[in-house]
Amino acid sequence: MLGQDEALAAIVTRPVMEAHAPAIIILNTGVAHRVGHHRKFVTLSRRLARAGHTVVRFDFPGLGDSPAMTTDASLLEGNLFAIREVANWIEQAFSIDRIIMLGLCSGADQSVIYAGRDTRVKGAILLDPSIPRTRRYHINDFSRRIRSRALWTNFLSGKGRIWDYTRSLFRKDGAVSVSSRQFSRPNLEHPEAISFLEGVYQGAIDNGVNLLGIFTAGQEYQHNYRTQIVDALPKVHFADRVSLHFLRDCDHTFIRESYRNYMYSLVADWLLSEFPDDRSPNHGVASGDDIESMEF
Repeated sequence: MLGQDEALAAIVTRPVMEAHAPAIIILNTGVAHRVGHHRKFVTLSRRLARAGHTVVRFDFPGLGDSPAMTTDASLLEGNLFAIREVANWIEQAFSIDRIIMLGLCSGADQSVIYAGRDTRVKGAILLDPSIPRTRRYHINDFSRRIRSRALWTNFLSGKGRIWDYTRSLFRKDGAVSVSSRQFSRPNLEHPEAISFLEGVYQGAIDNGVNLLGIFTAGQEYQHNYRTQIVDALPKVHFADRVSLHFLRDCDHTFIRESYRNYMYSLVADWLLSEFPDDRSPNHGVASGDDIESMEF
């Protein structure tokens, strides 16, 4: 238990041999416990510690084993405050003043937001962060759907999402309504959302943060090609500060062990490339199975 009033439940995974590599903070995904889906953050923490990193994965206030805090702050601001508490504790306990943020989905979003606010943050590993859809996204999506046998089978048989949505538009009295079954998503294409995200990412870049973005096809309604983040946020000067990967056959939570291993290896390779100094001799974090045709 650490932080203000020792209210944040955390697991610290430390390297056996003393090293001067940056510490890594792993954030919750949505309301998921700090172990991560399929215990992937447990395994990743241990492998990163084997490579010389001190790793802290913790539960935000009100999640997992961390009690809720009584505060007037918004959920986001409360979580950002909690991250700073963890970063402060790491620096005090281990004299490590370089931090790498890591998160999936909402954890990735909060990682990059915090990365622009703390000069100790030197890198951010973003797994499926929230990214606006682009013209190329829609072209790719249309091409994929139009070639789908299931789409045409459902359409000709009066089944599927298209027919469900069409029927939901009209009640028996002829009034137009929107079905409660309609899938809802945040409108990341709204100009205000794009402007906010551009400010967040540019803030991280201006703070000297290097970014690793790993995207999966599991969020097919959100992103479907490797460089979408660059096209979606044209005002951000990423330059050579971002490394991008798209895992075409992987789901959002990395349910298959082979894909988790591949993600671990991408993270390990990027860390060794960006922060090569003073590592443990045993820096081979994970050699995933040979997976071909995963990126484009």
